[in-house]
Amino acid sequence: MNSYRVEQAPQELISKFIFNAVVPRPIAWITTLSGEGVVNLAPFSFFNAVTTKPPLLMVSIGKRKSGELKDTARNVLDTGELVVNVVSEEFLKVMHLSGKDFPPTESEAEKLGVELEPSLVVKPPRVKGVPASMECVVEETLELGSTPMLVVVARVVAFHYREGLLSSQKGIVGRLGGKRYCVVCDELDLANLT
Repeated sequence: MNSYRVEQAPQELISKFIFNAVVPRPIAWITTLSGEGVVNLAPFSFFNAVTTKPPLLMVSIGKRKSGELKDTARNVLDTGELVVNVVSEEFLKVMHLSGKDFPPTESEAEKLGVELEPSLVVKPPRVKGVPASMECVVEETLELGSTPMLVVVARVVAFHYREGLLSSQKGIVGRLGGKRYCVVCDELDLANLT
């Protein structure tokens, strides 16, 4: 067993440890709109639910290596709207590709051939065919960390889901360390455990 005090560990090791120990992480495949109407589509695995009353989600968005805001962060701050799409195995490769650095004037969805459909309440579209989508408005933003991460707390205002999602999450993708992912294939139901 390796043991370190955080103040004595190199940052590269700390990051690698968190990426590999906090697993599997759910993936928020987020669609936003720029002020010019360009659809941005990008995955984030520092993401989770906060509460159900009201339904709140959180996502942490880093900056580009240059220090500039990523397109998703800029769009969220400018418009206050986003859609969180849940990734399943059939979308895994295209989701991974959408994480590459595209220019703000290019839509990842358009370039990668990802089909979109209109949302009910917010302007950004949702990804067609995913297991679930959550339309959100920004509730609060915080900047945390020494290289500030934008933490977005978003309130779900509409949601969409595939038949069967509420009884099984098989096929949904999670993030592991490095460029590795996992797919839910085994579910253990402990409802009747006494």
